[in-house]
Amino acid sequence: MNKKRRVIYYLADGAHIDIIKKLIDSNELPNIKKITEEGTFRKATTCFPSTTGPAYLPFLTGHFPGTMNIPGIRWFDKKEFKRKRWFNKNAMRSYCGPEAKFFNGDMPPDKPTLLEAFDKSYNLYNMITRGVEKENDLGRNGKALLYMRAHFFKRNHPVDIKGHERIMELLQSGKDFDFLFAVFPSVDWDSHYYHIEDNKTIAAYKIVDESIGEVRAFLEKRDMWHDTLFIMSSDHGLTPTHTHLDLGDWMTQHRLKPVSYPVIWRLNPKCAVSVSGNSFAGIHLLKHPGDHFLRENELLHYFGSERHDALLHEPAVDFITYRGKKENSFVVENGLGRSIVVKNKNHYSYIPGSADVFELGELMHLDARSSLEATIDSTYPDALLQIEQIFRSSRAGDFIVSAQKGYDLRDFWEIPGHKGSHGSLHREHMLVPLVCNQKLNAPFPARTADIFSTILHWMDKGNHLSEGQSLIN
Repeated sequence: MNKKRRVIYYLADGAHIDIIKKLIDSNELPNIKKITEEGTFRKATTCFPSTTGPAYLPFLTGHFPGTMNIPGIRWFDKKEFKRKRWFNKNAMRSYCGPEAKFFNGDMPPDKPTLLEAFDKSYNLYNMITRGVEKENDLGRNGKALLYMRAHFFKRNHPVDIKGHERIMELLQSGKDFDFLFAVFPSVDWDSHYYHIEDNKTIAAYKIVDESIGEVRAFLEKRDMWHDTLFIMSSDHGLTPTHTHLDLGDWMTQHRLKPVSYPVIWRLNPKCAVSVSGNSFAGIHLLKHPGDHFLRENELLHYFGSERHDALLHEPAVDFITYRGKKENSFVVENGLGRSIVVKNKNHYSYIPGSADVFELGELMHLDARSSLEATIDSTYPDALLQIEQIFRSSRAGDFIVSAQKGYDLRDFWEIPGHKGSHGSLHREHMLVPLVCNQKLNAPFPARTADIFSTILHWMDKGNHLSEGQSLIN
């Protein structure tokens, strides 16, 4: 007799792969350790920007932020802004607050979520709720108050504890489910407000572990565990932050008055700055004819060589990237020089020029999976595909700034002040843990976009258009 299969996905937001390994090895996460011994622990790459919200898209839709036209937790749309600035809700966005309600509608309608793929989907604390019945959104009631207390008073752990209670209420109610997607945000919050290895942050990891243990015990008692695909992963890692460079202020000082959240109603702005995770920023230049994104020649003309050189030599800036002269070519530049990423049909190349910015050497004509294999152990995992995919979105900006470790790109308006950041293409932001109670034994390196296909494979839901592959071999 075939038993019903189910999926439970735990998103430990901000879980750092090296820290979670250390905690597993020291037996501080016994329930997660038990799963890794029986099933799978492997690394995966997230997406660029490695930021909450956009980085949920790969595992919920199988597509990257550029494909989904949601290139950051904050974004700007030059076409919409120039068409109609005032009272145009499509001109710019910040999902850090009330505008999170627009996330579902901002996603392309032709790209379904996992929550839409199943009849009985449940959600906890995830801003992407398309496909979830209102009564199945477990964290909806009381979420606003819990999140407000967490944000202003740093009372983070009650959010995760209440979330676990809601999961157990669902299980104990006897209601059936196909798919449960649960977000545990406190690891991320504590990493931002304290340190990635602060005692409070480690306690947040342990809350997730204890929740997993109780859920597993419940399912084992009812003989449901082995027919459940349990996955725990993350959307990004973090690194400690010691210095803030506010890019909005930098643009003002260099005579390019910006619009940038929360100051979005300035008269006659010359640029727009959209920061995500604080280590990623998309920059749109506005004082040029037309509403198109700028390629290399126009960009350098309107930005100006003096500003361009000054930005490249800021200590906070790791690299900038922008669209090259030719279609599907992208310049990556730092203070030492530049390299080129090229996509030709379905193959990627990386060509060092005056500098080898990503320290990869020359890589030629690699398909998407091979390009990941060639870069996953480098300083910039999956750099080739991730640079290309983000520029599929015109909202990504005329150019993108990625911060150095230890720095971030937002200051005055980041309340409370951040002591940890993410969003960049650096390996400590890009590599995430992938824990599963089943064997995910596909013989190729993993992306978080592969989780979408893996879940559909497990649930025998057939093929959906995706940028990932199933990890079940």
